[in-house]
Amino acid sequence: MRSKILLLILGFHAMVWAQPVRVDLTVNTELVNQTNIAPIKTLEKSLRDFLNNTKWTSDNGSEQSEVSIAMLLTISNVNNNSYAGTLQVQSGRLVFNSSYSSPLVTFLDDNFSFSYQEFQPFYFDVNRYNNNLISVFSYYIYLAIAMELDSFSPLGGTAFFERARTIANAAQASNAQGWAVSQNRNGRYELIDQIISPAFNDFRNVIYHYHRNGLDRMASTPEEAKTRLKDELLSLQNLMRRQPNSYLMRTFFDAKGEEIGLLFSDGPEVETEELVRFLNRYAPNNSQFWSLIAR
Repeated sequence: MRSKILLLILGFHAMVWAQPVRVDLTVNTELVNQTNIAPIKTLEKSLRDFLNNTKWTSDNGSEQSEVSIAMLLTISNVNNNSYAGTLQVQSGRLVFNSSYSSPLVTFLDDNFSFSYQEFQPFYFDVNRYNNNLISVFSYYIYLAIAMELDSFSPLGGTAFFERARTIANAAQASNAQGWAVSQNRNGRYELIDQIISPAFNDFRNVIYHYHRNGLDRMASTPEEAKTRLKDELLSLQNLMRRQPNSYLMRTFFDAKGEEIGLLFSDGPEVETEELVRFLNRYAPNNSQFWSLIAR
């Protein structure tokens, strides 16, 4: 990963947005009884087909990189048609003038349960709750799309964040597990409630400037780009003071920790003392990456 981040010299390959969203889904069954996992294999194929064949965005015919999302569903318990486990979601977007994909989303949903009967059809309506399986996956897809759009234009993902909130509202009204505000302050409703709030617009603007005026310029003006990256990260200080335990900010540094550490570990020198103090104070869980930063 170090060479990918520091060199950033390969040509950027624009792709026609004929299939805007590509989902790489893996279902891990290592934690469950292996004697009868046929329904889970059917679930994996059906769900993968559903996720990749659903039209999540409008096809405007423009040339843009597709949204690539990796999802790992780990099933830990099966009881007849009831399933429980965890869902990991990751996505990134290509940096201009490079082959490097910068991580945008890293979520771990450890409060995930759903009902599934083998061969049941999947239906999706953004305004209506049908089942927890489809609601949870659709919610995270819209979050990933919105974050990518925010990275290309200021507040560009608002419409898709709103769709994620619509899903959360419908699921909460149906008393579906994992959506209640009081149930888990690090949960799905908390996450979308924060990111859609005007109080977090500063964060969303940082997402834009970090990528468009920082990473996307690393190949052409690396010193200037690194300075802009540092300034954008430091601009989060006021938000971090107001929201010191924000779930959204923790997910951001979980996604970006290694990237930030490696970006400032080598290459054109910029002053990093203030940056290191900020990162260690407000994102101490990622201190192993901050130790990489050259001082």
